[in-house]
Amino acid sequence: MKNNVTFHVHPLFWVMMLFALLAGQFVQVITIFLLVLCHEVGHVIAAAACGWRVRSIVLLPFGGVAEIDEWGTTQPLHEFIVDLAGPAVNGLLFVLGYVGKLYNIWSSEWAAFFMYSNIIIAGFNLLPIWPLDGGRVLQTLCTFVFSYRNAVRLSFCIGIAGSIGLIFWSASQPVPQFNGIAVACYLLFLNIMAYRKLPFHYLRFLLMRHEGIERIKKLPVRSVKVAGHQTVFEITRKIKRSHYHFFYIENRPYQMFSEDLLLHHYFTHPPNYAVEHLLR
Repeated sequence: MKNNVTFHVHPLFWVMMLFALLAGQFVQVITIFLLVLCHEVGHVIAAAACGWRVRSIVLLPFGGVAEIDEWGTTQPLHEFIVDLAGPAVNGLLFVLGYVGKLYNIWSSEWAAFFMYSNIIIAGFNLLPIWPLDGGRVLQTLCTFVFSYRNAVRLSFCIGIAGSIGLIFWSASQPVPQFNGIAVACYLLFLNIMAYRKLPFHYLRFLLMRHEGIERIKKLPVRSVKVAGHQTVFEITRKIKRSHYHFFYIENRPYQMFSEDLLLHHYFTHPPNYAVEHLLR
């Protein structure tokens, strides 16, 4: 699959560079953002290896983000690989800094800064706050336990709580961490917006399952009991991403309908269509 990856720089990034120059820390800040860029390139390489569509890399004032279409709609194993590829790159760069220090290629002070920066970038991205890598891993893990819609909702709620906790932690330090507060507020905004857009996110999930139903049919089968008066829309909320579903109406265990039929009616009938009518 051909990938035309574009690179964007947020205007506020240049403002931050100006302040760094005035503060005499331009080289350090440039180094950190190059490490962030390497982190995102790690995601892009892993995503391309998994056959995903990578749209762009955006360098933000507080880090970077790779815009990838497939998150949440592909194999969980691939998601783990892509999610952890960024921190893995920072781990490799940490080793590079250690080797540079060990063989006196770099000064001890610079090597320490280089290694510490990679630890901070990897550690921060592994926080269980969406859309950080740790938050995405958490969301994928939740999908093994809960229905997809509930798993995504839970991950956003944890992200909101985590962002608020990060704000309080940054503000309660002996020297308030204003950068941490700014990043946490940005993450809080992203999680709130993602929570509000959950219906659209879930609709996309159902659409991609409907379009790829032949692949979905190869997944392990899961049987789910439903009530005849429940609507097609309500039943879709029971779908787990790692299974193909058969639904049977309570007290009528021999009357079953497939996920294929359910999704077909979801996209072709009114949302309040009762599932008992699927068996007529």
